[in-house]
Amino acid sequence: MKTKTRTQITKALCTLMLLILPAGGAPAAADTTSFVAHYTTASLSAQEHTARNLMNSDRAAYALPALTLDPELCRIARIKSEDMRDNQYFAHTSPTYGDVRAMLTHFGYRFSGAGENIAHHATVEKCQAAFLSSPGHRSNIMSRAYTKFGVGVALDQNGHVYLTQIFAR
Repeated sequence: MKTKTRTQITKALCTLMLLILPAGGAPAAADTTSFVAHYTTASLSAQEHTARNLMNSDRAAYALPALTLDPELCRIARIKSEDMRDNQYFAHTSPTYGDVRAMLTHFGYRFSGAGENIAHHATVEKCQAAFLSSPGHRSNIMSRAYTKFGVGVALDQNGHVYLTQIFAR
């Protein structure tokens, strides 16, 4: 059942991408000198949509309600992913912002509890699989204590994904 749902999601995203290609059918050439691209806009990237759908699909498989996607948490999660990429580290504690609670406070986000999942893999799907295979990360995903979350993606120079999930209540 889970595989069928992920396959349906992937097909839907591919269809969506075909609908938004510019005239001529090919996307514009990527700017390899900058990572700014669309990761600084308010809308989620296609990879972030996939990450959100996979996370909530995994919750649904265990009869848990979907978490509400919070745009401000998405913005902060994207900043965390970019921070890891730009400062070449991979850790829950940022040399720039500290841990997730310190980062949320830094950006003026009000919360009573918070958690964070981070991954760096070739794809969003591999990131989610890694989260589920780790007891601590899985606990954040399956927790009933959190009511909302944000997801942020940044790509490294090889096109691999830095994925951050921030959970809050």
